Formats: sequence, structure tokens, C-alpha cells
Amino acid sequence: MIQGRVYRSIEDQVVSEPELLDASRPGAGNRSVFEVSLNIVNATVGAGVIGLPFALKLAGFWCGLALSCFVAGLTYAAIYTLILCGQRTSIYKFADLSEYAMGRFGYHMLNLMVFVQSAGSCISYFILVADTLPVLLGLYFPQYPHLADRQLITVLVSVIVIFPLNLFRSIGALAHWSAFSVLLLPVMIISVLIRAPAYAPQHQAPLSGIGQDPVAAMGIMSFAFVCSQVAFDNFLTQKNQSVTAWSLTSAISTMMSWTISMLFALCGFLSFGNDVSPNIFRDFPVDDNVINVGRLALGLSMVLTVPMAFYPARDALQKSLGFETADRQPSALQHYSVTVVLFAIFLCFGVNVRSLGKVYSLVGGLSSSFLAYIIPGFAYIVVFHPEWLKRASSPEMLPLIGAENQKVYARPTWWLDVCAVTLVLFGSIVMTFTAISAFQ
Repeated sequence: MIQGRVYRSIEDQVVSEPELLDASRPGAGNRSVFEVSLNIVNATVGAGVIGLPFALKLAGFWCGLALSCFVAGLTYAAIYTLILCGQRTSIYKFADLSEYAMGRFGYHMLNLMVFVQSAGSCISYFILVADTLPVLLGLYFPQYPHLADRQLITVLVSVIVIFPLNLFRSIGALAHWSAFSVLLLPVMIISVLIRAPAYAPQHQAPLSGIGQDPVAAMGIMSFAFVCSQVAFDNFLTQKNQSVTAWSLTSAISTMMSWTISMLFALCGFLSFGNDVSPNIFRDFPVDDNVINVGRLALGLSMVLTVPMAFYPARDALQKSLGFETADRQPSALQHYSVTVVLFAIFLCFGVNVRSLGKVYSLVGGLSSSFLAYIIPGFAYIVVFHPEWLKRASSPEMLPLIGAENQKVYARPTWWLDVCAVTLVLFGSIVMTFTAISAFQ
């Protein structure tokens, strides 16, 4: 009886806390279509855009533009079909849907790919910290030459500032830091858009058809555009949860993300052409004060963004090791041991690896392709066409909760069928060629 007084039921907790209610079931959201679209854009447009000018170089200008449109279209199809699958199965969690579609293999594969995606993000963020902060400190404090030491400064900043932020068990403790980090990204992007055209006369930007490595370019684009893992979380916060409204949300968010990302990519590529690097900030002189504002914004943003990628990686590893289950949380020893070991490994790679393009293409080609394309496409086939795989039929479809005025029932259509097959094939091809190139 005492225990019952101390611990509220999950139902009581959900009802008393609106944010938990929004995130736990359909029909409780209160956000508009435009608000949810902005949230998805915010989750999509991040540090990955820095590598998009380099992706245009690898793919070739016209081929790169075509690939970006194709990837954006697949992104729209992926987040749209995920919600249709959720409606049919009453599953509104990405991991649960993956397990429904692929069994325990899907569950473990999802954890592996989330780990690879998050680990790659962490390493790329450490690389960006190393590429920005030591440069600025060395320029503006020349009397202290040690401040320009790439490895020393990166390790000090990581251990003193970043590591403590990774010790919390819940990512919710970082909400305020995350908001500040997001505000820095527009500063970074705007500084490049302002200054890059001034350097265009010094470089040639051939408008070629096909470049030297379109597959690597697809990996970088996949890394930059992936947002399937946040589709359910954002859908549950939307007030109008009809199929029509979610289709509009998917279209608006995809178009906005593509426009912002490709504006940045075009500006960078047309300004630096064949000389563009995976980190476009390295193409600018170190004494460009406007760009240095962007460099500072990038460096500070990455310092605060490392934990946002570290937490999913740690959670995925703890689940795979059996430290975290449905009815058990990791002990303090397990939690801090995994944190210290993972952080040390990621930092070691971040300090010693300089090829940001390799990280982007490898992570994007492997994990992002699986998360963004293969799971959504395969889940749609399992849910709407189980006969294709000789499986039992899925349950009868129910209208979306909270869409009383627009009870639109999701039905398989020929264009959704084509999109689903294309998602699986495209994701598999990119994963295969990325894996082959990684071992060459």
C-alpha cells in the first residue's frame, strides 16, 4: 500500500505531465503542422550540411543536384510511410516498428545502426571542434602558442567541458544547452553564405555531369538528410493527426530542409569548386573575421552537440550488452564505465582522424541508409503487403486518433508501393557499395 502511494502508475504520470502525454500516444498533440515541420527541419539541418558542398564535388554538379532531389523525395516518402505503418499497427515507436517488421534481428540491427550513426556523429563533432577552436585561439592569442595545438586543445575542451555533460542519465538535462546550440547553427550558415561568394573568382567550379564518386556523395547526403528516427516523436506532438495533415507536414519539412541545405551546398561549391573540402570552413583564410564568427559558432555548437549524439550511442550499447532492459536500468558502475570507455574511444578517433568526408560518407552510407530508407520501406511492405513476404496479414486499419474531422484511412497505393521498394533497394545499394569501398 505504501509502495502504491510512493510510485504513481505510468498512466497517472502520463496524464499529469502533458509532455509525456504528447510523446506516448496519438491524439494528445497540440502543435500545428508548421510548428512540427520546423521541429523536423531543426532535427535535420545540422552539422551535416557542412559536407554538402563536398558532396556536389564528388557527385558532379548536375548529378549532385539530381541526387539531392532524389534523396529528398525518399526522405519525404520514408517519414510519411512510417506514420502510415504506425497507424495500421498502432505502433508509434521507431524501435518497436523495426522489431515488428524484422523481429529480434531488426531490434538488434536498429541498435547497431543507431550506435554507428551516433558514434560517427560524435567523431565528426570532435573533428569539427579540432578544426575550429585551436585555429581561433592560435590566431587571436598568438602569444600563447600552445593554444594552437590541435590535439592539446581538443582534449582539454573535451575533458573539461564536454565530458561532464555526458555523465547524466537522461538527455532531458541538456535541454537548455541544446537550445543554445541550435541558435548557433544559423550564425554558422549565414557567415558562409555572406563570405563564400567573395572567394569565387579565385576558384573554378566546373558544372560537370557526373563526378568521381557519386556513391560517397549519396552517403554524405543521406547523413545530412536523415530524420526518420524523429518522425514518430514529432507526429505525436501534432494536433491534426490526419493522414492529409501529416503528408503536408512531411512535404513542408522536406522542402525546407532541402532548400536550406542545398542553398548552402550550392554557395559553397560554386565559390570553391574543385578546391572545396569536406569541412568548408577549412577553405577560408584563417584571418577572415566574418568567417571566424561562423567558426566560433560552429565550434561552440559542436561542443554542446557532442552529448546529443553520445547519449543514443551509449543507450544502444547498454541495451545490446543487456545492461538496460524494459524492467531494469544500468547500475551506477555500468553507466559510468560505459560512459568513460565510449567517450575515450570517440575522442581518440576525433583527435587523430582528419578526414571528415570519410566519416560523413561511411556513416551516411551504412547507418543513415538503414535508418532512413531500409526500415521505413521494409516496414511498409510488411504492414501493407505481407503476402509479398508470405507473412500473415496485418490487423485491420483504424482511423488516426484525434482526427475526428478528417478520418482518412491510409491505404496502399501504387506510388507508395514503388516508393517502398525504391527505399529498400536504394538503401541496400548505398550500404553495399559503402561497405565495399570501406575495405578497399
